[in-house]
Amino acid sequence: MLPFDRPGDVTNACDNLAVKKIVRGSRSASGRILRLMPVVGFAALLLALSPPKIHAPMVSAASMTVSPLKIHAPMISSASMTVPGDSPISIALVNPHPHSLAVDAQALADGVNTERAKHGLPALRRDATLDQVAYAKAVDMAARGYFGHTDLSGVTFADRMHARHLNVYASENIAFDSTEANAQSAFVHSPDHYSAQIDPRVQNIGAAVITVGGGQTFYVEDFSAN
Repeated sequence: MLPFDRPGDVTNACDNLAVKKIVRGSRSASGRILRLMPVVGFAALLLALSPPKIHAPMVSAASMTVSPLKIHAPMISSASMTVPGDSPISIALVNPHPHSLAVDAQALADGVNTERAKHGLPALRRDATLDQVAYAKAVDMAARGYFGHTDLSGVTFADRMHARHLNVYASENIAFDSTEANAQSAFVHSPDHYSAQIDPRVQNIGAAVITVGGGQTFYVEDFSAN
C-alpha cells in the first residue's frame, strides 16, 4: 500500500511417389511435433500458472486492456490521501451489469479484523459513510470497465474522500478477482495492502463487493481514522 498520510501412414497401395514423399514428410513432422508436445504443454502450464508481477501499487497504464478470461492472479492496488492518484487500467468485461454482494462485503471486513486480532489490534468499525465511498467506487469500476483508485475522469481517491467531507487520515485497498477469499489472500500477501489492514491509526472500515458475473468482481475496502 501507499499509505494515504499514502491462457497418415503411407500404405502399400500408394504408388504415387510424390504423394508418398508428402505423406512421409508429414509423418516425420508429426513425429517431431509429438516429441515436442509434452515440453510445450509443460511450458504453457507454467505460463498459465505464473501470476503477473505487480510490484508497485500505482501503475501508469491507462491504455492497457486486460482480458477478463486471462486473469490468473488478482489485480490489486492501494492508495492514500497524500499520494497522487494512479492511472486507470481498462478492463474488457464480459457482462457489464454490476450487482452487489453484501455478504462478501461483510466477509471482506471480517477478514481484516481477523488479521488485526493476530496483532493485538482492535477491530475496525463498519462505517456507513465509508461503506458508501467503497460502494460508489466498486460500482463505478464495474459499470465503466476500469480498475484504479483514480477514475476515467481523473477523480482521485483523495477527491472522493474530500467530497464526503472525510478530511482525515485514510487509505484504500482495491482488487479485481474471482472470489472474496482470493482477494483477501492477495491483500494479506502484499506488504503494502496488508499494512493498510493492520494500520493501528485507523478505526473505521467501509467495504463493498460488486460483481458482473463470471468471476469478474471488484473488491474495495476503505479505512479512516476518527
